[in-house]
Amino acid sequence: MKKTETGGTQSIGRAAAVLRAVAAAGQAGYGLADVAAHVGIERPTAHRILRRLVDESLLVQDPSSRVYRLGPLLYELGLAAQPSVPALQWCSEALRDLSRITGDSAFLTVRSGLDAVCMDRQEGHFPIKVLVLGVGQRRPLGCGAGSIALMSLMPDQQVEELLERNAARLRARDEPCTARFMEMVRRAREDGYSTKDAPDLPVRSLGVALGDAYGHGICALSVSTLTPRVEQRLDLMVDALRSVARDLGVRMRGSTLRGPFPG
Repeated sequence: MKKTETGGTQSIGRAAAVLRAVAAAGQAGYGLADVAAHVGIERPTAHRILRRLVDESLLVQDPSSRVYRLGPLLYELGLAAQPSVPALQWCSEALRDLSRITGDSAFLTVRSGLDAVCMDRQEGHFPIKVLVLGVGQRRPLGCGAGSIALMSLMPDQQVEELLERNAARLRARDEPCTARFMEMVRRAREDGYSTKDAPDLPVRSLGVALGDAYGHGICALSVSTLTPRVEQRLDLMVDALRSVARDLGVRMRGSTLRGPFPG
C-alpha cells in the first residue's frame, strides 16, 4: 500500500489487495489470518474489509471452514470486462498449436500488478501431463517461465523492484534468491526465451514474451514438461515457441516481438 494514500483511496487499495490475495488462494480459499498476513494489515482491518466484500457478493465465506473465496459478482462483472490480452481467441489458437507441436502443456500468462496470471491452458498428447497452472491461477512474478519471459522485457531496475516486493512470497514457495532470478532474466534476453525449473519437481518450463510496439510485455507463451524431456527435445520446443509466438505477433499486428525472432 502506498504510504501517501489516505481515507477512501486507501480503503479501495486495501480492498483490491484483499481480492487479489483471495484470488491467489484459488479454490482452497484464505482465512482471516491468511488474508491479513498476505496483505500486510491488522486482523480487525482485514475482517472489516472481508465482511463488506461478502456483503457486496465480491467474496463468499464457507460457513464450515470460514475461508473466503471469490464471489459471484466478480464473475458477473468479468463477463462485461475487456480482456487484458488483445485478440484472446488468437492467443488460445496459438496455445493449441504449441501444445500440438510439442505434445506438452502450454500456457498463456499475463502480468497483473505483482502477479502473473494464467489466462489459458492447453494440454498436449504426451501421456504425462504437467499441469503446473490452472486458468485464473495467480502466482507472484518470478514463478514460471512465462513470468521470467515477461520480466525480460523490463529494465533491470524494475525487475529488481518487483522481485524485492515479492521476496517473502517467493521464499515461501522455495524459489531462488533475487540474484539468481536476475541471472535467469538476463539469460532470457540473450537466448530469446526463458527457462525455469520448478523448485520442488523434475519439471522445466520454457517461455517467450510478446511485447507491444513500445517493448512493453503483453503476454507470454510457455510450455512445461518433465526436465529430461526438455533436455532431449530443446531445439524442437524452442523452435515451436518462436514460430508460434512469431505467427501470433503477425496476427495481432499491434504488438512486436522482442528478441532474436525473425520479423
